[in-house]
Amino acid sequence: MFLAALGSGVAGGVTGCQRSASTGSTPAADGDGTASASDEATTPEATPTPEATPTDTPRDPPGLAGTGNPADICEASIKEEFSIVEIAEPAFDAGWDGYDIASRYLREEEDEGLPDEATVVGRDVDGLARAYPVSVLWHHEVVNDTHGVPLIVTFCSICRTGLVARRVVDGEVTRFGVSGQLWRPPDRYISASAKSGRTFGANRWEGETTVRDGANLVMYDELTRSFWSQGVAQAICGPATGTDMEIVPSTVTTWGEWREAHPDGEVLLPPPQSTLGIE
Repeated sequence: MFLAALGSGVAGGVTGCQRSASTGSTPAADGDGTASASDEATTPEATPTPEATPTDTPRDPPGLAGTGNPADICEASIKEEFSIVEIAEPAFDAGWDGYDIASRYLREEEDEGLPDEATVVGRDVDGLARAYPVSVLWHHEVVNDTHGVPLIVTFCSICRTGLVARRVVDGEVTRFGVSGQLWRPPDRYISASAKSGRTFGANRWEGETTVRDGANLVMYDELTRSFWSQGVAQAICGPATGTDMEIVPSTVTTWGEWREAHPDGEVLLPPPQSTLGIE
């Protein structure tokens, strides 16, 4: 049930979605920390899709940020003490067995290891297969990694949008972080981004899902401090404004299916094994 991870959407609300990186409280979209009905996959079977060429995502002249909500997003600052913190140095192993995994990353408190039905974003480069569980991305939103190329694996839990792209700005490798801001692009931008294959839809359990149009994760790069809309895959504020992210091919599936297809692969470990980007 492999789906080329090249498409996804956004979420509702334009206020910050505070989730504690230390306590791991679940986003407001899932109040009690359990999977909601909307968190279930809407397309249980998926077939491989070719890598898309992102040509049909609408583009405005400079000033796209001002056409979204909030229109003054470029006047906002990075929330340095925001409770959601990106993964700066990821750690991997063959599985989660043997690790004391916090319950927030598991479906049930009594789970041992990563459940087979857990959704993962997968990549296989020159025989090295890596899986990034969405249950980890749900709480940290951005993973900085190098797998074939310097890349970021990102997810917006409000809108169920995922994105895998190179973490290169102006030809230089940089780290991406969570700004603490949300921004809703004009109508149809999120759906067009997913349709063109720039982003993809996913949830924590059982694979892919339909993207949600609405407010979206705003990332920033450490090199230029520009703001990047995750759901549109484009810089909306700062020196990099108007720059498109270079999408990296990936796959959305379940951990059970990925592990069966890649028995020698490795999976992202949640903190504290992986290091957060706290300076």
